[in-house]
Amino acid sequence: MTMTHQRIQRLVGIACLSALAFILMFFEFPVLPMAPYLKLDFSDVPVLIGGYIYGPVGGIAIAAIKCLIHGMVHGFSPAELIGVTSDFVSSLALLLPFSWVWRHRNWTKKRQAFVGIVLSTVILTVLMSLLNLWVLTPLYMAVWNWKSTLPVAQLVAIGVLPFNIIKGLVVTIVYVIIAGRLGACLDQHRTI
Repeated sequence: MTMTHQRIQRLVGIACLSALAFILMFFEFPVLPMAPYLKLDFSDVPVLIGGYIYGPVGGIAIAAIKCLIHGMVHGFSPAELIGVTSDFVSSLALLLPFSWVWRHRNWTKKRQAFVGIVLSTVILTVLMSLLNLWVLTPLYMAVWNWKSTLPVAQLVAIGVLPFNIIKGLVVTIVYVIIAGRLGACLDQHRTI
């Protein structure tokens, strides 16, 4: 296979996974009654699959493209821009720990899966909780002129923190199940 053919195959794979991730963004649902504005979707599963096949740069490209397309479709209003940016950051919070785990090829697949699930969930939860505490929630409140009856720290503690624990666990477990079923196929197409 020539180098040009490999590049084209890589670009097509990234484009397809980006399109799938974008489509999956439409199938979102709330998981916490006290924070119905926080919605779970499975758009990070193709990001993780792409990260496994094409490396962290490929996964980052997929996350960026899905967010860019989402922004182009829904517009780049200040609220949408905040949402797209936080979605991109949360995608990276799931992808980068798994990228580190995949470098340990001497680990068993079960160990990689366990460490990846735990590490990604912890990093996602801590990062998004701090970002929501200091940046995102205050920005949303300013953009929407929203006055909460609860302090921001309490909003984060009862909404953002448990949501990201659930999101991290659910998305990474779904990825591990799918990757386990497609293991030989993913390994065959892996370019790193």
